[in-house]
Amino acid sequence: MKTIAVIASLDTKLEETEYTAQILQGMGFETYIIDISTKTLIEKKIADITPKEILELYGISWKQFDEYDKGKSIDTMCKAIEQVVPQLYQKQLFDGVISIGGGQNARMAAYALKALPFGVPKVLASSLACGKRTMEQYVGCKDIFVMHTVADISGLNTITKTVIQNVCAAIGGLVTHTKTFEKAMTTKVIGTTMLGITSKGIERVKKDLEKKGYEVVVFHANGVGGRCMENLIQTDKLDVILDATLHEITCEILGGYCAGATNRLKIGVESGKPMIVVPGALDMVDFFVDEQGMGLPEDIDARKKVFHNSSICHCKIYPKEAQQLAETVAERLNQAKVPITIVIPTQGCCEAAAPGGAMYDPETDYVLVETFKDKIISPLVKIVIVEANINDEKFSEVVRDEVLKLV
Repeated sequence: MKTIAVIASLDTKLEETEYTAQILQGMGFETYIIDISTKTLIEKKIADITPKEILELYGISWKQFDEYDKGKSIDTMCKAIEQVVPQLYQKQLFDGVISIGGGQNARMAAYALKALPFGVPKVLASSLACGKRTMEQYVGCKDIFVMHTVADISGLNTITKTVIQNVCAAIGGLVTHTKTFEKAMTTKVIGTTMLGITSKGIERVKKDLEKKGYEVVVFHANGVGGRCMENLIQTDKLDVILDATLHEITCEILGGYCAGATNRLKIGVESGKPMIVVPGALDMVDFFVDEQGMGLPEDIDARKKVFHNSSICHCKIYPKEAQQLAETVAERLNQAKVPITIVIPTQGCCEAAAPGGAMYDPETDYVLVETFKDKIISPLVKIVIVEANINDEKFSEVVRDEVLKLV
């Protein structure tokens, strides 16, 4: 019999949690109630692990915790369940997990869900999973199902009972039918990064490598995708790294729409895995334009640019920015522990930066290439320069061949 963990604050959601447990048990599942209350300890014996026990495993007594103000108590519980819930999963106490609540309950529960391994069924329902709020706080770089509860989970009524029933059905289906696919011992799995503006070249490399018998997993370098790839590097899901789109570093240093993945490359370098790097889309910064037309920088008229769509504007970086970005990448690659290859195009690192394109700027391209040549000093880092745009067939062939050499 499968067991489903329910993460809830019983001091505010006791009735709703009991109802959730009844539904899951009626569906044929065992339940494991994880109480993350931060105000009071519930005497009713419903929780399988109490907040007092969670905090003790984390190293804090309830007496000490009880003296914290609201903000500190919530932050402490976030850190505690982030550490403790994965330990409970490793002990095989549950097979999947859900959380149904408002703002604080969902925020705390999300820390636990994001700490669980890829592939574990996870469902989070919240009345704040809506509007202009981003999914970062609930999802991070993990495979978490998020559902808007429509009504606040405050009491049982025709609306909230319907929501709870459907959330239970969702986790029940996931736990019953979930399946993870392990990488074959005889097949190398290659992780690569890509954006639409680097996709033509990277897709060509991907197809060639797949014809050679390799499995290629693509990650969207949108501020989260690079983090997802690095998370799977750390959990040994990937054998080879083809980090072909470094645009998240541009956004990390200069700002931009795809911000959110800091310190990119460092995990790959530290992993010691075979690694090929391409500065894909490093030469452009993107800006989000809202419905009122706001979001573009003051110097927008001075930049070479193209609108990716009505909301996203791609802009070529300046030569001084190219120098700064290349220095950042070089600094991180110089920490190499094993051989790394960087393949650099001389005619633009994204589609519109090719000769004749709206963002073609040979001065910036020259500075980017020369800075790489000057600042990469590790003898373990091999530099390959190709007279082409990143999406040219000639460039794709070189990247493919360098991957095969390193593998």
